[in-house]
Amino acid sequence: MSEALNGGALDDTTVEQVVRLVESLDRSTFDFLEVQVGELKVTIGKGEPPASAPAALTVPAQAPVVATAAAVPAEAPPQQAQPAAVPSPSAPGLLEITAPTMGIFYAQPEPGKPPFVTVGAVVEETTTVALVEVMKTFHAVPAGVRGTVAEVCVSDAQLVEFGAVLFRVRPEGLE
Repeated sequence: MSEALNGGALDDTTVEQVVRLVESLDRSTFDFLEVQVGELKVTIGKGEPPASAPAALTVPAQAPVVATAAAVPAEAPPQQAQPAAVPSPSAPGLLEITAPTMGIFYAQPEPGKPPFVTVGAVVEETTTVALVEVMKTFHAVPAGVRGTVAEVCVSDAQLVEFGAVLFRVRPEGLE
C-alpha cells in the first residue's frame, strides 16, 4: 500500500492514518469522509462517491501528516434511548461515559479554561463533562449519572470514536 501513487510515496505513518480513517468511517454513521493534507486529498466512502469526489488521488512525496476533515453525514439512524453512562466491563462498580459521536474530544469549554471535570469531581446526570466537535459543531456530553469521576480515559483534543469511553464514574452510593 505504500507504493507510489502518481509519482508520490506514502510512508508507513500515513498509510496507518488512512487505515484508521477507513476503520473510523466504517464504525460511524457517516457515508463519506474527505481529508485534505496539503496537496493530498483523500475521499473515502460507503457506496457511491459524492459529486465533489476527485476522480484521482494525487499524493506528493513526504506530505505532512496533519489532518483537516470534512464529512457528509449518512441518513440518520433511528434514535434509540441509550443511557449516557453504562456499566464498565473492565472496572466493576464503575459506569462509563461514552462519546455520543465520532469527533475531537475537548475537556474544557475553551483553550486556557479549566476542564469541565477532573478525577474526584462530583457530577449530576445533567453535568456537562466534555465537548465533542464534529464538522465545526460542538456536542455537549452530559454525565448521565450521579457520582464521582474516577478516571479520565482520553486526552484533550484527541480524536474519539462513537462509543469510546471518555470517563469512568463511581455512582452515588458506591463512593
